[in-house]
Amino acid sequence: MNAAALHPEADDRVLALGERGTLTRAGFWRRVQALRSELDTRPARRWALVCEDAGWFAAGLFALADPRRTVVLPQAPQAGSLSATGAKVDAVLTDRPGDFQGFTLLEAREPADSIPAKPQQPDDAAAFEFYTSGSSGAPKCVPKTWSQLRLEVEALEQEWGASLGDAVVAGTVPHYHLYGLLFRILWPIHAGRRFITDLCLQAADLRAAAEHGRCIVVSSPAFLSRITAFTELPDAATVSAVFSSGAPLPDEAAERLVQQWGPAAIEVYGSTETGGVGWRAWDGGGERELWRPIQGVVTELREEAAGARLWVRSGCTWQGDWMPTGDLARRRADGRFALLGRADDVVKFEDKRLSFGEMRARLAQHDWVEDARLLLLPGRRKLIGAVVVLNGEGRAALAAGGKTAVRDALRAWLRGSYEALLIPRKWRFPERLPDNEMGKTQQSALLTLFEDRP
Repeated sequence: MNAAALHPEADDRVLALGERGTLTRAGFWRRVQALRSELDTRPARRWALVCEDAGWFAAGLFALADPRRTVVLPQAPQAGSLSATGAKVDAVLTDRPGDFQGFTLLEAREPADSIPAKPQQPDDAAAFEFYTSGSSGAPKCVPKTWSQLRLEVEALEQEWGASLGDAVVAGTVPHYHLYGLLFRILWPIHAGRRFITDLCLQAADLRAAAEHGRCIVVSSPAFLSRITAFTELPDAATVSAVFSSGAPLPDEAAERLVQQWGPAAIEVYGSTETGGVGWRAWDGGGERELWRPIQGVVTELREEAAGARLWVRSGCTWQGDWMPTGDLARRRADGRFALLGRADDVVKFEDKRLSFGEMRARLAQHDWVEDARLLLLPGRRKLIGAVVVLNGEGRAALAAGGKTAVRDALRAWLRGSYEALLIPRKWRFPERLPDNEMGKTQQSALLTLFEDRP
C-alpha cells in the first residue's frame, strides 16, 4: 500500500481499540519497527503469524511483509492447524507463546517508548501463504503477494469508501482468514479508520463497539441469521454498513434484518483464491439472486461437464490471470450473475469452508483409525456426521471405554486443527464401511447409519 493511501503518519490518533487498551498510530509503528529490528537478527525465512489480538496481528503482518521472508497464515490459531498445513515453518511470531512449544518463537511484546515510530510500507513482492480447505485431503496453499492485498482493499474503498466516512470497524469474524484480515484490519488501516481488536461474539458486543461512534459491522450469514434480540444491536442510525461473507445470506434473514433493524447487509462473494468477486444487498425486489461484480473484477462462464463454471480475473487473482471459482453460474449481459451451486466437493458449514477429504485424512492419522467418512446430515439443523472404522487398537479402546470415550478422544484430536463448530456432532463406528459391489461408499448407505438414532 502506498504511503499516501495508507495514512502512515506516526501520530497519536487512535488506530485500534479493545479490551487490552488503545493503540495509536505511533504505537502501531513502534510495534512494527521493534519486530522488524528483531526479525533482522533472525535467520528464519518462513514465518507463521499467529496472534490472537488483532492489533498485534496487524503489526506482525507489516513487520514480516518483506521479500526476504514468506508469511504463513494457518486456518486457525492452534498449533495443530499450523502442523496440518504441511507447510515448512522456520519460526512463529505469536502473542501466545505457551501454545507453540517446540517451535522457534518471536513473542509479541510491547516495545519501549524509545523505539522510533517510523512508518515503512511493505514491498509489493512480499509473499504470503494462506491455507484453505481443498479437495485432495490436505489444506490447499493459496499464495498471495502484498500487491494483491493492496489492490483488494483499494477496490473495497473505491466501491464503498465514500459512504462509510470515519466509522469504526467491528467484526464477528476472525482476523486470520482472508475476509476478516481484509475487512477488519487492512481496509481500516488503508482508509484511516479505527478498528476494534476484539472479536464481537454477541449482538451486545456490537452495541458496545458502537459506543465509540458510527460503526461498520463485518459479519457472516451464520451470525446474522441467529440474531433474535435486535434491541441488543447498535441503533440502526449509528451503523454505516453491514458486510457479510462466507456463504449466501438466507433470504428470510436478509429481509428480517431490514424489517426489524434497518441496515441491509452487503453480501460479498469470493474466495481466498479469487479475492472478492461480487456483491449484492437486499432491496425487496425480484432480482435477489443477482450479484454485481466488484469494481475491477471481470467475469466469464466456461462450460464443463457439470455446467457453466464462473471464472474471474482481477488484480487480486494470481498474476492478474483468469481463475475458476468453485461455482456454477449464469450471467447477464450487464455483467451481473446468479450462482447455481458448488462445482466441487468442498462444503460450506456455518459459513466455514470445510473439506471432508482433509478432515478424513486428519482422522486417519489417529492411532485408532483405519478409515473414515464425513457427511452432512439432513434435518431442521444441519449437522456433520462421522463414520469411523477403527483398527485393532481402536476396537480395543471401544471395548474398554465404550463409544462415548472413543468419540470424545477423536473429537479432542480434531480440536487441535479445527474450530469447535466444525467438529462432527454424531459418530458411528461400524466394523467396515458400507461399500457397494464396486467398492465405492455411497452417500445413501452412510446416511442409513444415522437413521432413527441419536
